[in-house]
Amino acid sequence: MTILGITNPLQEALNYHLSRHNLLTSNLAHVDTPNFKAQDLYRGDSFRSVLDVQMQVTDTQHLGGSVKPTDWTVKVDPNAPISPDGNSVSLDREAVKIASNNLRYDAITTMIRKRLENLTWAARDGRG
Repeated sequence: MTILGITNPLQEALNYHLSRHNLLTSNLAHVDTPNFKAQDLYRGDSFRSVLDVQMQVTDTQHLGGSVKPTDWTVKVDPNAPISPDGNSVSLDREAVKIASNNLRYDAITTMIRKRLENLTWAARDGRG
């Protein structure tokens, strides 16, 4: 594993949340399209499980390269209420999902920034 390889799982999480943001905003663009079904991006693991793994890592050797990118699947949101015109996009619901997704994205960028700051500190032999 390279020295920057420790950020790969976090980079994968950023890519997921960016793709999800694009899909959720696409839903908003179809808020008035009859029979349009709201979609969401799903992955095999949850944000919480990725975050828990990242928070518990104390040595890059502990993971042994076992963290691999997961497949993402676009599915119709099964919990979206359907309006009389057949559209299942709710402006409020999508806005909450976008805000939640944005918070997760921001948390991951903070984690990456801190890791890179630590590398910079180490490269300067612990000086400023």
